[in-house]
Parts: sequence; structure tokens; C-alpha cells
Amino acid sequence: MPADAPEMKAIAEKVTQGKTGTLEKAKAVYDWVVENTFRDPAVKGCGLGQPLRTLNQCQGGGKCADLSTVFVTLARAAGIPARDVYGLRLATPKNGDVTSGFHCWAEFYLPGTGWVMVDPADVRKMMLVHKLELKDAGDWRKFFWGGDDLFRLLLEKNARGAELIGAPEKINYFMYPAAQVDGKMLNYFDPANFSYKVEFELDK
Repeated sequence: MPADAPEMKAIAEKVTQGKTGTLEKAKAVYDWVVENTFRDPAVKGCGLGQPLRTLNQCQGGGKCADLSTVFVTLARAAGIPARDVYGLRLATPKNGDVTSGFHCWAEFYLPGTGWVMVDPADVRKMMLVHKLELKDAGDWRKFFWGGDDLFRLLLEKNARGAELIGAPEKINYFMYPAAQVDGKMLNYFDPANFSYKVEFELDK
């Protein structure tokens, strides 16, 4: 997360100019991410989670790992403690297969309150699903600023640069199953060569 990168510092400074306190600054970063990114359905899985790549090579396009990481990086660049959150979206409270439910969101630390959830990526997802323009997405922007749909299972927080025994290199973010065969890490974005199934059962 290149929070010290000049580009990120410049964006964070511009976005938070005139804002005072953690809450105002975090909200300004959240709004900027919503307004300057978009959900790209062509991206595999949850994306790579590389903020400079998302903003530059992808012109702001990506999925949840990409957009959440942009928020976390800019928030940190603005001096706000922030972290990625990795989990599963259960969709509805029933038993079943949630293999396609991996999801990433973000949190920032608000003094006197604690860690606050934000999900600019889901704003953009709802805009795409419901074919909304920014001017019509106000309800979703309000909801995912601190809102939780309650159907999420937490797997890990801040799981960057995970080092697995025997793995040739660090994992950028640790959320998906990881496996190695003959010294080579399998690609969890390639279901034809690395398949797995995730199920859950609601407590009785």
C-alpha cells in the first residue's frame, strides 16, 4: 500500500484540503473514491488490490479489492489509520455454497468510536447492478458509509504480504485459498486449474 507515494500524497492532500478532523477527512476520501473509480466486470475475482495500478493502468476500474485498497491507501496518506478487510458475502441467511462470495471492504479508525466500516466498492457495484448515475446513487453512498448489510463473514483484516511456508513469494493479500504444487503456487483466479468450494451452514 504505497501511502508514501507522491501521487497518493498529492491526491490525499487535495481531497482533504479544508477538512478538519478524522471523520471529515475520511468522508472526503470515501467520496473521492466513489466518484473517481468504477466497477469493471471484466476483472477476475476481487481484483489485484494494487492502488497505483487501479488508478493509472486501469483508469480507476476494478473490483472490491482494488477500490477498497485505493480508499485505505489514500486514507493512510491523509494520516488516517485504515485497513483492508477480507471476508465472504453470504448474500442471504441460509445454508449453501458461497464460493463466489469473496468480498473485500475497508475500515478507518475514528477516535472515540473505533473502527468504522466503509465500502466504496459496493456503492459502485450497486450503481452497475441498478444502472445508476452518480447523481442517483445517494442512498447507496449513505448506506455504505458506515453501513453493514449484516450478511458478511470476516476472514481476516490487514492480511497484506502474507508469507506462507514454502511459498516462493509473499501473497499480496490473503483471502482466497492458497495451494502449491511442485514448488509452484496455483493461481486462485484460474478455476480450470485450481478449483475449490466454500460452503457454510447456519447455526441452529
